[in-house]
Amino acid sequence: MTLYIDTKLNFVDSNVISTVASWHQSLPLLAVGSYNQEKGGFVTIFQENGQALEGCDWPVLLSNQVTALAWHPTRKLLVVGWDGGELYIWLEYSWARLEAPHNAAITTLNFSSGGGRLLASDAAGSLSGWRSNSGAPLTSFHHQLGDIITHLKFCPPKPSFESSIRGLARAAVAGDEKALDTLAAWRPRTTARVKDGQQPDNHCCYATQDNGIILFIDHTGACSEVLNAAGAVAFLGILANNYLLIAWETGSALSLSRFAIGHDGSLTTDTHVRMSARNGQSVVLVGNVSVAVINGDNMIRIWDSDTGDNDVLPNEGEETVPGDVFTSISYCNLSDTLCCGTSQGNLYMWRRDHRHNWKLISRSAVKGTIKEVCWGSEGLMNPLLFVNCITNAFILREQHVCWGYSPNMWMVQKSAHDISVTNSESTQLSINTTITIKAFVFKDNTVVLGDGKDVQVWVYNKDNDGQFTLVRSFAWKTDVIFLYSGTLIGVVEPHIECYSLSGDKIGILPSTEGEGEIIAITKTNKYIVVATVDGTLKVAEISKKGLRMPYPSKNCYQMIEDFGEIMRSSVNATGHYICLSIANAGLAPDPKIYLWDVANDKITNTSLDNTKSPPYHSVPLAILWDSNDPRLLAVHMRSAELDSIHLFFCNEGSLFEYKNWCSANVEYFQSDFTVCTLYAPYVVILSQQNIQRIVFKEFEESKDSSKLKQILNFLYYMTTGNLEKAVVIGSSITGSKNSVIWDSLAKVCVLKRRPDVGAVCLTNMGDIKGAMMLRKALDDDTMENACRVGILAVNLGMIEEAEALFREAQRSDLVQRLISAKDNGLNEIIKGDKDGENVLLIKSAQHKQAKVLWANGETAAAIKLFERAGTLVPHVPRMLIVQGQANVLAQYVATSKDKALITWWGHYLESIGDLDVALDAYVKAEDYGEQTRLLCHMDRMEEAENVCRKNSSSLYQMARHLEMNANETENAVKMYIKCGAISSAIRVATEASAWNLVWRAGSSSAKHALYAASILENAGQNEQAIALYQKAGKTHMALKLALSSGDTTAMISAVETLGDAVDPELAATLAAHLRKSNHHSHAAALLATAGKYEEALDIVEQSGAPLTPALGERLAAPAGARGRDALLRRLADVLGTRGLYHHAAKRLAAIGDKAGAMRWLMRSSDVDRIATFAAASRDRAVQLMAADYLRTRAPWRSRPDLTRHILHFYTRAKAHNKMAAFYAECAKMEIDDYNNYDKALEALNEAMRCIAKSSDPESGSQTMAIQEQISTIQRFMEVKKSLESGDIKTGVSGGYALIRGLDRPGLLSEDKILNLLLQHIPEGPERERLEERLKSIQEPSEEDEATPDQSIEETV
Repeated sequence: MTLYIDTKLNFVDSNVISTVASWHQSLPLLAVGSYNQEKGGFVTIFQENGQALEGCDWPVLLSNQVTALAWHPTRKLLVVGWDGGELYIWLEYSWARLEAPHNAAITTLNFSSGGGRLLASDAAGSLSGWRSNSGAPLTSFHHQLGDIITHLKFCPPKPSFESSIRGLARAAVAGDEKALDTLAAWRPRTTARVKDGQQPDNHCCYATQDNGIILFIDHTGACSEVLNAAGAVAFLGILANNYLLIAWETGSALSLSRFAIGHDGSLTTDTHVRMSARNGQSVVLVGNVSVAVINGDNMIRIWDSDTGDNDVLPNEGEETVPGDVFTSISYCNLSDTLCCGTSQGNLYMWRRDHRHNWKLISRSAVKGTIKEVCWGSEGLMNPLLFVNCITNAFILREQHVCWGYSPNMWMVQKSAHDISVTNSESTQLSINTTITIKAFVFKDNTVVLGDGKDVQVWVYNKDNDGQFTLVRSFAWKTDVIFLYSGTLIGVVEPHIECYSLSGDKIGILPSTEGEGEIIAITKTNKYIVVATVDGTLKVAEISKKGLRMPYPSKNCYQMIEDFGEIMRSSVNATGHYICLSIANAGLAPDPKIYLWDVANDKITNTSLDNTKSPPYHSVPLAILWDSNDPRLLAVHMRSAELDSIHLFFCNEGSLFEYKNWCSANVEYFQSDFTVCTLYAPYVVILSQQNIQRIVFKEFEESKDSSKLKQILNFLYYMTTGNLEKAVVIGSSITGSKNSVIWDSLAKVCVLKRRPDVGAVCLTNMGDIKGAMMLRKALDDDTMENACRVGILAVNLGMIEEAEALFREAQRSDLVQRLISAKDNGLNEIIKGDKDGENVLLIKSAQHKQAKVLWANGETAAAIKLFERAGTLVPHVPRMLIVQGQANVLAQYVATSKDKALITWWGHYLESIGDLDVALDAYVKAEDYGEQTRLLCHMDRMEEAENVCRKNSSSLYQMARHLEMNANETENAVKMYIKCGAISSAIRVATEASAWNLVWRAGSSSAKHALYAASILENAGQNEQAIALYQKAGKTHMALKLALSSGDTTAMISAVETLGDAVDPELAATLAAHLRKSNHHSHAAALLATAGKYEEALDIVEQSGAPLTPALGERLAAPAGARGRDALLRRLADVLGTRGLYHHAAKRLAAIGDKAGAMRWLMRSSDVDRIATFAAASRDRAVQLMAADYLRTRAPWRSRPDLTRHILHFYTRAKAHNKMAAFYAECAKMEIDDYNNYDKALEALNEAMRCIAKSSDPESGSQTMAIQEQISTIQRFMEVKKSLESGDIKTGVSGGYALIRGLDRPGLLSEDKILNLLLQHIPEGPERERLEERLKSIQEPSEEDEATPDQSIEETV
């Protein structure tokens, strides 16, 4: 929001008439050429404040007037032309005259874009060129053209670009970064620095003569004619660098032509338009390609030369003063503003909004008839407008509207001296002051105003009719004022000063030399944040004693990568966080906002633009913290399309966006507005010079201030993701059925993927149906979470989000149902992307849409959709027949390859009696069944039989024809069976009482056997019926029939195929019948199947019937049966008695009697099964039994695997003594069978280790026995070693000693020692004695025969 503050120019003399004026391009300097009857012509240079520039002497020519002015683009150089041909220059506060070759009035003066060339022309047709790079201009060339030059326009050096506030976003989207660099309204004052050094230049230009000739003047000064216009040229301009716009007068109208510029200056006609206009002063360029023309007394036409579009101003609803006439027009490229002056002194300002529509933004008035308006700027930043009213002249300065807000009162600046005040009771007050208001602030009942020089303090006085009263005024040169607790804060470069309301200076906040110039300062509560041109940020706290810095300053170059300068900054209400936006090193606005945690010195950023790299589509325009709540932040974003306000909650150094805080279509967002402050629950904006408050939607239902903190806490937890705590706080708010807060939380649940919390929200919203639907989805464990969240989104009306979630869950059926529920949803399904979608739903939508088109009479479109849906038949032929278009249908069928359609057509022809053509149709459709049927109907049997041979599917029709002939029943049944129509075959055979054929048909299919069996049973064909019942799997029905018929063989067969269930009563009856017939086994099996296990066992025990394994399986009671353990023990005894030891063991194992099972296995002598069973068992007793059995009964000496089993079982049973004895037996086997004393010794050592593990108190004697055997074997091995080494004597004596030590039997016998000695003792008496002794030992005595040998185990 801006105001235009007018300042009247103060001329030194009175009765002055202003004739011509010119603004400097980059400096706030205005040159005005004036005339006075007494003084003559003179020039005055004014500053932006309307005061004449001091320190220079103005040239005065008594008889001449100023006719032309020209400023150098970058230097302080002014060239003035007079009506006598004189040329004067003003260069850095001094005047000088140029020796110019002109004797007539100067008509044009122009500098090139870079300032390197100056052109001047006079009324005598003389043209001079000057070099003006530095110092005073010097003559380069001079031409005497003869005809007067009326207009001059230099060609630009490079492509231009839009630099308006609104045009910036559009240019940024197009990729023009320089447009971003020029936008001052979005950037601090540093952007406006004038670039030093040599600027790009182009010395070529176009000139027009009064006879309509267009000249091109190249960089050398050579002139050439390029065009001859049809009338006097009224305007000349360059469009988009590539086009020359020429306007010439033809009668009472103005012709505008656009010419393409060639590289050599040649012109080619591009486009042309003709419109009425007053004169050349009524034409101005708007942007790069548009032209604005005053097209009548009070109408402006804006022509887009690219598209040919036209806009007309004023817009509908924008009123002008009756009788007022538009007199002049000017466009400001910097602010994208079009200004029009009128005959009654009114100024109308239009500006383009984000939709490129022109809107009236301001209407001001000055005294007098406006002759000319001309735009300048204050340092390429703030626009300045010169208004020439002939006898009066004004400078209008654009400034932002000042405002102030508190919950009970708000103020808006209406003009340079007036402030409108509105209180909470809508009472209107005003403050009228004598100073030009540039800044003001108010707190409670105090208002402070400033104009940059002085400050006024006003106080609200309720006793004085509620008016504001001026209480004091004091001098203070500050453009910024803040107020907190009676302390005033202002900026006086290079420091920040503090004053009291009484005008006393409290102190300053100094700045160091390295910090740079202050470019931005903002206040929140009692804290201010200061930003400098060198990127320094510092926070200060306001107190009654002045300012203090709680934290040290920080430089953004050290914190932020690719930093250029600070654009906006704001501190929160506690001073802990600073939020800022920046421009990057290339001075292009960064779309991210940065959050600096001052206390912890950490910085994070949040991007509000989806574009990852420049050019960005949106940029932060303003950043504001809430005045009281330190968590709440507002950011004003601007893009090419629209402005938006984003709200955030700050939590632990991170920002969380509070989305959908208000309706997206709020009317304020559709117009130009400024965000003033954030004062929860309101966002306060300035729109059309009025304060407007946008309330958070959660407060729309209730604005009770007592709930403010609770609802803000609810929003805080909701936004930061602590949904459980948000539910608790939401439930505690008085009147928790506030559907708005629960709706907001539910929508956050969609974003956070929390359907469980969403169900609670729906319940509190009163949406019981939606809550039940969601809870049902939550209970479904097979449903994905994305699908559940999609259901929540549907209930909240978030259709697009729901569709995306269903697609993520790959639920194309739900996607299509969702789309079809929309308006025009069928078309969307039909025309949409079908990849991955539910084809059935798509085709259903196509079919429904086709029926709609049929009803509307759109036959062709309906046919296409029926084809795509696959529902061509019967809808298309039926539609055409109903419409009486049989011929069209015939043609359509003739060109179609759809067999179903052709068959339908054959049926239609058959119905009207055209049988031959119908037959041809069936042949074309390859429908053999219909061919056979029709041929049989036409009594062409041979042809029908030939068709049946080709295709078996036609047999059905042939069978139908044959069944009508009683003599062909058998053939008909055979054909029915062959083509698979079993029901029809049974039906025909039954009608003919052909029971063999019924049985044959039923036997061909188990599916139809039951039907055929029931027919045969009713017919008394019991044997065949029983067989078919069994084929159909209905054994119990076969048993009943066999019992009723007394067929024992059938009963036995049925029992053998009996399943798991049979009726107990039927089983008892059948069992009794079978026992009478001596079929005891079958009777027992039948009773066992019926669950009568005791009776079945009785039959087996009493009858002595053979007991097969299969019968044993049937007799085994299943788990859960009553008395199962006793039944299985009884069955095991029976099985064991009959020699089925394995089955007996199986039955005992089933009830956990492992030992009993092992005893039956031991009786079977199956050592492999014994070993396997013991290995699988964990019962020590079972394993000990298995080890003992294998050791005593199994051939373990010849089977190493059994040896391993024995050792394994003894180990698991922890029978260490028995294992030691087994090792001793192994040692004896090694000695007796293999004479391997080394392995025998190893076995005895293992035995010793086993005994060491034993806890048996009697193991001591066993240990001594084994040690004795080990010692004996070791002595034997020493004797053997001595003998083998040749020491016979020692060996023999050792052998004798060893024999004498054998006082009882052991592992080593006397005969083995004697044999060893005989192998080495030579012939002699000693050898003979040993031989006799060996012979006596080998001949057993009667005493030895009576006394058995002592076993090794007994020995040990």
